[in-house]
Amino acid sequence: MADDVGELIERLALWRTGDGGYDEASLREQAIVALRERRPEAVPALVGRLDALLADHAAHLERVGAVTAAWDAWYEEGDALVDEHGVGAVFELERYRTVPSDSLPQREPRDEHYQDPYDLKQGIVEALRRIGDDRAAPVLGRALGDRACVHHAATALREIRLDGAVPALLDAAARTGPADMAFPALLGALEHYGATVADVRARFEAESGPQARVSLMHVMKRLPGDAAGRPAEEEIRDALVFLALDRSAPDRRRALRALAELGEPPEEIRDDDLRDGVPGAPDADYGAAAMDAPPPAAVVRTAITLAAQGRPAGHDRELRRRLRRMAEDAPAAARAVTAVLAREPRPSDAELDLALRLALRLHPDRAAEQLPLLRALHGLTAYPPARAGALRALRRDGMLFGLMLHDDAALRAAAREVFDDVAEPADRQRFAEYEALRLGTWGRLARRFRRR
Repeated sequence: MADDVGELIERLALWRTGDGGYDEASLREQAIVALRERRPEAVPALVGRLDALLADHAAHLERVGAVTAAWDAWYEEGDALVDEHGVGAVFELERYRTVPSDSLPQREPRDEHYQDPYDLKQGIVEALRRIGDDRAAPVLGRALGDRACVHHAATALREIRLDGAVPALLDAAARTGPADMAFPALLGALEHYGATVADVRARFEAESGPQARVSLMHVMKRLPGDAAGRPAEEEIRDALVFLALDRSAPDRRRALRALAELGEPPEEIRDDDLRDGVPGAPDADYGAAAMDAPPPAAVVRTAITLAAQGRPAGHDRELRRRLRRMAEDAPAAARAVTAVLAREPRPSDAELDLALRLALRLHPDRAAEQLPLLRALHGLTAYPPARAGALRALRRDGMLFGLMLHDDAALRAAAREVFDDVAEPADRQRFAEYEALRLGTWGRLARRFRRR
């Protein structure tokens, strides 16, 4: 009999029907019917199998997470070293590293091609729900921590009573975005168990994760009860700015819209900055290009301020990583960095330092972006705490040299003025070599003729 139950449990992964039409029962459905008939021995077997699957998946995530964390720290250190020693030192970073590259951990073979048995886990949860035995309650509570099971487990827990379910449900809601199909199921389960706004508020206050704070705010907005107990929506502004720099275009769009819906935008995010198919526009104005667009410069500018202040707490390193990636790809980043560097009154030294590090990665491709950045960097050369960073940004990848040979006359003149002010003898020699390589003899003659 035990073997028979085990075989039935494995069939729970087979939810698809054949070609017999809509009336044909899937192997999962047939297995659930048979397992209900074997309830006394089926429930412990189902609980044990699900527990084993949950533990195996959690162990996989833990192993992969440890490897990923080591590599993230390695990349973080590399970025910092490039900022310090310049892009030209990228092939010599190994001698500066605290963790040698050849010591980095690798994924284990079992994790390299790991496949989450989510169909089987979901089938077991559904079988337990249909059987309706309270012995399944504890494992269903644990299943709330598994992304593949959370929707089905939350639904099952409305029929199978779990003592102390509210904390587990709140943890699951914090990990689940409001747009996720599991979110309504979690909300329904929280209402079923009598969760109050005060319960969610306490969990919200203890949470620092940006997505979690946004998700818990949505729970409080949708739970019945006294609205006076809910925090002000401005309390998730930092989290929304963080999410607005996410790689996922739909996530960015939702965060940007939420920022606009907060009412009066903060000084750093003005209404006229939230444009180009982002919040404030009706749905009809959101095209595919708008969804894929990076956030506007005002939002990036605010993100720089947050990261420099160590916010969001515990997530500022990830925000810096997102800013570095955006600086390399998005034109809006050049405008944001320039705005920070040129701000009056001058921002904090920590904010200037971060903006100057980002300036090393910018690739502004229009004179309209390059000229303000050039002037902002030049102005900071007179400010001792920022001088070294400003000079490093001006000299990186021949930025100033390239602008001195630019087709735009105003940009050439401005670059020459900056060069004459900050150049050292070594810089003049390097520019002569750069110009010779860039233009060649005929190029220099033609350029001299054009100037006349």
